[in-house]
Amino acid sequence: MNKQKHLTLASRIIIEAMLNKDESFNTIGRFLNKDCITISKEVKNHICFEKSGVYGRTFTD
Repeated sequence: MNKQKHLTLASRIIIEAMLNKDESFNTIGRFLNKDCITISKEVKNHICFEKSGVYGRTFTD
């Protein structure tokens, strides 16, 4: 596996695109020549959840 410290913006865009296609972390890792743990940590550290309310109501903190 590649021992680079950081992922590039291009790699992150590829990860996002492949996750949208429901690819596994193993498949993405093989494609980018990275360990699947690196991919999963990247996703875990940069995930954003969309806040939404119940049906018919808006979200309130």
